[in-house]
Amino acid sequence: MADFRLGRLKFNWRGDWTGNTAYVIDDIVKFGANAYVCVTNHTSTDQGEINWYNTDFSYWSLHTEGLT
Repeated sequence: MADFRLGRLKFNWRGDWTGNTAYVIDDIVKFGANAYVCVTNHTSTDQGEINWYNTDFSYWSLHTEGLT
């Protein structure tokens, strides 16, 4: 018989991405003009936005692309 995880059934809007913050799968953040959904539980780097693409980007998937 299959097991079902019922704890998180929808996305969780977390607002602007911030450094040194614990994120879990299905959290959504805004970074720049885009919204990203978390694909791996992690704690974001404490080095802030400077290293977003070097360290944290691999934990996120593009959810909605913005214009500005």
